[in-house]
Amino acid sequence: RRALDPSDALRMSVSVRDRLWVLPMFHDARLVLTYVSAKDNEVDSRKIIARLLEDGRHVACPAIAPDNRLVWRRIESLACLIPGQYGIPVPDPERCRVVTPGSSCVALVPGIAFSRDGHRIGYGGGYFDRFLRDFPGTSIGLAYDFQIIAALPHGSHDMRVDFVLTESM
Repeated sequence: RRALDPSDALRMSVSVRDRLWVLPMFHDARLVLTYVSAKDNEVDSRKIIARLLEDGRHVACPAIAPDNRLVWRRIESLACLIPGQYGIPVPDPERCRVVTPGSSCVALVPGIAFSRDGHRIGYGGGYFDRFLRDFPGTSIGLAYDFQIIAALPHGSHDMRVDFVLTESM
């Protein structure tokens, strides 16, 4: 991803976003939990967030809690995000209340690579794995086609996403 030309990353992100928008489970979600894209040409979640908010949908973004778990805070706009750990924007705790994800939520999950069966390689902190272990909703990994690998090694602590969405699959 790092080697992608930014214009290619933008074009592919638009394709992923267009495919996401027509998924029934995404369209019907009462709350969308999403990462905030900030690293090495990740699939752009900021435009997804902006459109969700424009449409009056509820959006929550993660921050790392003191116990190294993800806490989700509902945002009203992208202006609610402040610089966070690892250079990743997080919801301002002074302005954004914590929400508890339920079964009607969809979580958009980043990754470096995904297998076809939903295993992923993240950035090494295990934050999303700990979150996904008890998440009752639907998880969707967002990636580009070239990030999909036939199989990935995984352990008992590695959690799968329910679906992986790319620009063509």
